[in-house]
Amino acid sequence: MEVEVLSIGDELLIGQTVNTNAAWMGERLESQGWHVARCVTIPDEREVMLEAIRQAESRAELVLITGGLGPTRDDITKHVLCDYYGTSLVRNPGVEARIVSWFERRGREVLQVNRDQALLPEACVVLDNPLGTASGMWFDREGGVTVSMPGVPYEMEHIMSEGVIPRMRSVLEANGRSPRRAHRSLLTMGTGESQLAVRIEDLETGWLSKGIKLAYLPSPGSVRIRLTAEGEAVGELDAAHAQVCSRLQDYVVTKNGETVVQALADLWKKEGWTLSVAESCTGGGLGAALVASPGASQYFLGGVQSYSNQAKSELLGVPPEWISEHGAVSEPVARAMAEGAKSALHAHFGVGITGIAGPEGGSDQKPVGTVFIACSGPNGTQCEVHHFGRDRTRNLGMTIRAACRLILEVGRSNSIVMNSGAKGVVDSL
Repeated sequence: MEVEVLSIGDELLIGQTVNTNAAWMGERLESQGWHVARCVTIPDEREVMLEAIRQAESRAELVLITGGLGPTRDDITKHVLCDYYGTSLVRNPGVEARIVSWFERRGREVLQVNRDQALLPEACVVLDNPLGTASGMWFDREGGVTVSMPGVPYEMEHIMSEGVIPRMRSVLEANGRSPRRAHRSLLTMGTGESQLAVRIEDLETGWLSKGIKLAYLPSPGSVRIRLTAEGEAVGELDAAHAQVCSRLQDYVVTKNGETVVQALADLWKKEGWTLSVAESCTGGGLGAALVASPGASQYFLGGVQSYSNQAKSELLGVPPEWISEHGAVSEPVARAMAEGAKSALHAHFGVGITGIAGPEGGSDQKPVGTVFIACSGPNGTQCEVHHFGRDRTRNLGMTIRAACRLILEVGRSNSIVMNSGAKGVVDSL
């Protein structure tokens, strides 16, 4: 089933608001096996909206519209939809009662413009929105369905998850239709997309003849590879995924495409381990990345932002003479920071990061972008050195991702040792 997304709002076009709705819907709909063919962003202008809806409905079986359902004069989507479908607004008593209750529970005055949110097109099926005052609107039409939803992300997500997707799935099932599109993905780190493409060029050529497409999705420090199949080719997808994972095994970080942070979190929670960090150049960025995922409190104990040399010595026990001899950005200091973090917070694993983020600083021996990352665990301490570049923001992001990859690799190696029955390791935990 082809889907088209229409995002309405001048604020989206002029960059005041980032259109996260389209990205969320694309991911969720593709997971259902539905193909998002287009995402179109348009202004709050009646004629533009009417033409965009006409075009979208001529192409897609399911058209999803977000935005323009607020209580102010610039929100005209309901009125445009009434014109388009030849219907009129009628007051929905149930929706109005819910809106009044919503305001009363919050101790706020209910204005007439708020009550008028209960004015909805007579031709639509109302989709409940308990998280706000703008209801979703479902329009059955010849050849498909069009749905209008509020632009507030969490409200749209609720209506999609609880209303649109289950209802649309029922429509398809009633017509004997099942998803005909599927994806598999994997996450790689350690090399670029061109090198990866060369390694699997022959496989990719073979997949195309079977109807399997491959896409490379690069970001700083990693490349996500996505395989997509439709129709009968879906049956070949798992085998193709296994082939590419095997061919690229030296670079594969996660085989199901999950983020390296999520893979790390899953492993640490499974094994019952704890983790602490000591950060210099990243200034808490690694800790922030770890706690961004739910459940981080089960394994992440905390961190030390040891930006100064004094903090490295006083808080983490890095010998001052090591800093004088080797420099604050060095392997001995990174190792000592990792071991100090582990000891200070009584964690199973500790991480140390020290580097020159730029754009200033550095030397011929240690240019801007030089970063040392160490991870200390029950089987000792591993350290890596990276040379990223001169862009500060890019360097910090790549450092955090590289640190997560190293932590995950160290954890996986420790897990293998533990599961092999190494008593000394088990006792040390």
